[in-house]
Amino acid sequence: MVANILVVDDGLAGEYHNLGLLYANQGKLAEAEQMYQRALQGKEKAWGPEHTFTLDTVNNLGNLYVSQGKLVEAKQIYQRALQGYEKALGPDHTSTLNTVHNLGSLY
Repeated sequence: MVANILVVDDGLAGEYHNLGLLYANQGKLAEAEQMYQRALQGKEKAWGPEHTFTLDTVNNLGNLYVSQGKLVEAKQIYQRALQGYEKALGPDHTSTLNTVHNLGSLY
C-alpha cells in the first residue's frame, strides 16, 4: 500500500525565512525584512495564507517590525498570525500562545 504524500515545492521560501532569522540576529533589519517578505510570498503561494508554515513567517515578521519600531505594522501582522493560528491549531496551542504573548508585549 502506498501512502498519499502531499509534496509542495515552496521554492526557496524556507531558506529565505532562515536568512531572515540570521539577518535579524545580526541586526541587519532591512535585509531581514527583505528575506521575510520573499519567504512569505513563497509560502503563501505554495501553502496558502493560513498554513502554519506561512504563519510562522508572519509571526517572525511581526517580531522584526517591533525591532524596527514599526508598531502599527507589527500589530496588524501579529493579529493576522493570531487569527490564523487560532483557526488552524486552536487557542491553547503553543504557537497561538506565543503570538498572544508577542501581541501583549507590543501593547
